[in-house]
Amino acid sequence: QKAKKKAGKPIQLKEAYETIARSAGYGTWREMKARVEEHAILRPFKTSLPYGDNWYGSYEDAREHFSQDTDFLLPYENHYFLCKREYIEALGISIDDPDLQLVGRDWACPKHMQAWDRLLQKIRDYQIKNES
Repeated sequence: QKAKKKAGKPIQLKEAYETIARSAGYGTWREMKARVEEHAILRPFKTSLPYGDNWYGSYEDAREHFSQDTDFLLPYENHYFLCKREYIEALGISIDDPDLQLVGRDWACPKHMQAWDRLLQKIRDYQIKNES
């Protein structure tokens, strides 16, 4: 931005957004915005995200510590975290939900995309229902 300003070519907001998205590893601002918004709903209503040793900077690191029997692996922006069934239930999803069975426990790589879309919609609906 400073170099452009010196050259008499101020950076446009759209260009700044694209630069931010590319530096974060996304192809476009729209792609980054959609990903961030999708992952934002993976936070239970009126609670904070889990903290501690269950956050990972890469999918590979998260998978290394992931237990298919007890954990769920969730994406959050460009990071990943492991959680237990209580976290999933706090999102409004029953452990017995058929769509959850189709998606599996690795939400960074859902096994069934239509079921994944339905799960996300159930989470949105649950959040809207509980806003009031």
